[in-house]
Amino acid sequence: MKKIIVIFIFLSNVLSAQTFIIKGRITNTSKEPLPFATVYVKGTTIGTNSNEEGNYSLKLKPGNYEIVFQYVGYAKKIEKIELTDNKTLDASLQNEGVSLKEIVVNAGENPADIIIRQAIKKRKYYLSQVKDYSCNTYIKGLQRLKHISKSMMKFIKMADKDIKDSSSILGVIYLSESQSEFYYKYPSEIKEVMLSSKVSGSSKSFSFNSYRYLNYNFYENLIEMKQVSNRPFVSPINENAFIYYKYKLLGSFYEDGKEINKIQVIPKRATDPVFSGIIYIQENTWRITSVNLFLTKQNKINFVDTITVKQLFTPVSGDSVWLPSSANMGFSFTFFGFTGDGYFNTILNNYDLKPNYDKKFFKDEIVTIEKGANKKDSAYWEQNRPIPLTDEEKKDYRKKDSVAKIVENPRYIDSIDRRNNKFKFKNILNGYNYNKRNKNLSIALPGIADAGIQYNTVEGLNLSYNFNLAKQYSDFSMQQLSGRARYGFSNKLWGGELDWRYLFNHNKFRSFGVTAKSIVEQFNNKNPISPLINSVYTLFLNDNYMKLYKETGIGVFFKTELAKGINGRIDVKYVDRTPLLNKSDNLIIDDPKKLFTSNDPQHPSRQDSSFQRNNGVIVDLNFNFSFKQRYYNIAGERFHAESKYPKISFLYRKAIPTNNLSADFDLLALGVHDDIHLGLFGEFKYNIKGGYYTRVNRMYFMDYKHFSGNQTIIANNDYLNSFKLLPYYTLSTNNWYGEFHSEQHFNGFILNKIPLIKKLFIQEVIGFNALVTDKTNHYFEVNFGIKNIFKFVRIDYVISYKDNNKLGNGFLIGFSRDF
Repeated sequence: MKKIIVIFIFLSNVLSAQTFIIKGRITNTSKEPLPFATVYVKGTTIGTNSNEEGNYSLKLKPGNYEIVFQYVGYAKKIEKIELTDNKTLDASLQNEGVSLKEIVVNAGENPADIIIRQAIKKRKYYLSQVKDYSCNTYIKGLQRLKHISKSMMKFIKMADKDIKDSSSILGVIYLSESQSEFYYKYPSEIKEVMLSSKVSGSSKSFSFNSYRYLNYNFYENLIEMKQVSNRPFVSPINENAFIYYKYKLLGSFYEDGKEINKIQVIPKRATDPVFSGIIYIQENTWRITSVNLFLTKQNKINFVDTITVKQLFTPVSGDSVWLPSSANMGFSFTFFGFTGDGYFNTILNNYDLKPNYDKKFFKDEIVTIEKGANKKDSAYWEQNRPIPLTDEEKKDYRKKDSVAKIVENPRYIDSIDRRNNKFKFKNILNGYNYNKRNKNLSIALPGIADAGIQYNTVEGLNLSYNFNLAKQYSDFSMQQLSGRARYGFSNKLWGGELDWRYLFNHNKFRSFGVTAKSIVEQFNNKNPISPLINSVYTLFLNDNYMKLYKETGIGVFFKTELAKGINGRIDVKYVDRTPLLNKSDNLIIDDPKKLFTSNDPQHPSRQDSSFQRNNGVIVDLNFNFSFKQRYYNIAGERFHAESKYPKISFLYRKAIPTNNLSADFDLLALGVHDDIHLGLFGEFKYNIKGGYYTRVNRMYFMDYKHFSGNQTIIANNDYLNSFKLLPYYTLSTNNWYGEFHSEQHFNGFILNKIPLIKKLFIQEVIGFNALVTDKTNHYFEVNFGIKNIFKFVRIDYVISYKDNNKLGNGFLIGFSRDF
């Protein structure tokens, strides 16, 4: 009897653990496949999507089920089945049987507007209805090249003679799958843990599929898509939606006895940050049941031509709570002769509406990729992949994974490195790179073309040469050795610098370094003028702005994360500073009205003046504070995540005298900076800094506080740390100072409303910079700029004032760094 009971229990466990597969193809009535259609078990969140060919596969335990087939724009279909074995179940979906209904409306009122007003009233309710939830996500990402222009193909053949035609290039260029756990806490806390990752052609890479970037919530007023735009997009049920949209009721239909309204979303202005397409709203509850919306180039998206967003909502708790069960973001692009498309397809299931989060759950790592996530074999993916692969995807995996086994083999890597490491004559011009990838070792030496060739009045023609050596270890620690050499032909002065750094605890951002140098430096160690710009202005315009001295010394630093959001660094260096004089007066264009200034910034008209040679020890103690700091953890390697709170910096500098000529002073400095997102009004950025020399016994000009000024037509692209028209050394101080930098980036909010101009991608920016020191009551400047000219150029008109008097004005050209 006991044996019978044991056998019965064993068989029960086997049967309960057994699963069968339902598979099939989802098409329309014309037998055309419906890609990314949703399939789920009614009353649950167990489900999947079809692939691009309309094929699906769903694993279930034996039992009776109602299988729901759903696709945006088509009528839902439900099939009842008894599952006792593997089963093929195809589904043919019909177009929505929409019909215009009779609605009691006020004279002249659009019936779609009535529905949208109700949906707007319920927007906040549905936005906050679910306070917490967790779910599982599966994301497949694919990008492919479909066409290459003839001119681009000619260029490719010239660059690589092994390529004969486009067939070897066209096709899938990125294919990846990932499975993650996604956690949410109202109103905005998010955490994502990637459990498994597969990238076609690479066993070492991690997928960049992430639901945090695909979780477009249309109950929010504004939808962020930072990958393609620096301005948010207006939801069709935004509280001010009627300013941006018109609506048309296309009809209604019934699903599960509930009426669904199909509404066309129409932008009032094509260039506004708005969607076009269809939104489905359930009658009486006024909830969104699905969306099929798109953006185009007219909406000022970058990198791609079109973006399509499809979402399907299903009930996850009775009929009271509906959440996305599938989401698809598709895109197409044309770029420099390349044409292609792609998508990110997401399945969401296993929702838990009552997760038990502890207080620290969202306070540390917001993105985690587990160690070994990219080590899952093909058997794992065959067992766990919810969406069948298409023939194209199978072919791509077979081809690239077989190639990867070869190219990732250590012997193959060594053979390729040996071949590439052979020195060739062209390396003299183009530079030389030495790699031992199996040992994570790399050495980079620039060629003659990369060597810096500049001119200044101190060194005359001068050459600079840099090199870099890096070694990385399996525990993410790294050593880096870099150096530079420099020679001035007029003053016959050699210079060099050697810098060694050791990152030995990545999770604590801990590193140590040593620097030894004897080389010329600018008095302002922020290097406000680049050598190239100075060369041009000196040789052609007779303006020798760069002022130099020679610094010889040795220094060490140590930095670490002291606590969460608190980073500290200490620098100790011994320096010997030597004055330099002008040694060259060569010109290409001579302006008789101009004379070169001396190399002494304090006495520009006295050619024989300079400071006295000195030395000493300087200690810097830096602290940086970032409130509510979060992290990314990529397989054990940590990185800082951006914080939405202001960042604070503190500096204490002490010069310790070693003789009666050494610098001897103390400086305290404080800074605060932040970026404030203002929705459709753009982004406000500011940087406030101030400092006070609490004790000054002996100082030299290079120890003063210098400000990043500019006297050229080329703007300093570090806009929030520099002035646009301030002379380089006029207001340098050894007493106290306060500076303020700010910019308002409207991101097209104003220009987008001006006819003709709104068709361009340019965006407006205004800025204000101010400086107060013991040498002036105030200096300030106002700038009005246009950015994104040809995608990356920025032009500003600037007016500056000093002590209530206009100091200067002019145009500056720089570069945008938004994309």
